[in-house]
Amino acid sequence: MYITQRLLLSLLLLAFATGTALAQYYSGDHTYDGEHQNEASASVITGKNIITGPSIGNTVHYKHYFNNHWSVDGGLNAQYTKQLYGFKAKGEYHFKVKSFHMFASAELLYNRYFKFKTNEIDGNISIRFERGYWDITLGESLINYTIGRSGYTELPTLTFGAHATLRHRTNPWNVGLLFRNYDDFYYENWNINWGVDYYYRFNPQWKMFGEFNIRPAGSMSQLASKYETTFKVGLIYRWE
Repeated sequence: MYITQRLLLSLLLLAFATGTALAQYYSGDHTYDGEHQNEASASVITGKNIITGPSIGNTVHYKHYFNNHWSVDGGLNAQYTKQLYGFKAKGEYHFKVKSFHMFASAELLYNRYFKFKTNEIDGNISIRFERGYWDITLGESLINYTIGRSGYTELPTLTFGAHATLRHRTNPWNVGLLFRNYDDFYYENWNINWGVDYYYRFNPQWKMFGEFNIRPAGSMSQLASKYETTFKVGLIYRWE
């Protein structure tokens, strides 16, 4: 755990110490293209798990690119049948070391589980290593739960994920495979999320995306973890 924290801290410091100007704009999943500084997305999510049964919800995001390095974004999540509502805020710094595009980020996430009268606050710092066909994310999460006057904070949890695509990221469409212990609005301990994702760019401003995810029960020996499947489809719009 401490080795991971020291490694992550070193990488984050490297992000700010590296004075590298990117030679060209990078076509990543969420990166500045040199023209469109604003990005908004909306999606519909459906699924089922063994605790709350079938579910349906929506997410919305807004992201602003100050330049090719700095960006901020926020999002809202509403899972109606789960009675789960949340929001998040995130800052990110994009830099390059040799042939690697890297993204250092800090995020704060809040979820309210109305059905169980539970509040969840997550803090996360991560760094993503990205190439044309794959990316890897490593980080640390601090997760706190409160129920009434009682509270519990988990020990710092390793955040990890890997993603590989069939085609290079510059292509107008793509399909990928992923596994990770986080998503847009949650950070887990060792409960792995496996999935398939895709996107299709209609033009530089409009993009369709989607995911199909499975969180198996008993993942990584967490026998009490819930089984869940989710399907997401959405649109991204960019403007100057």
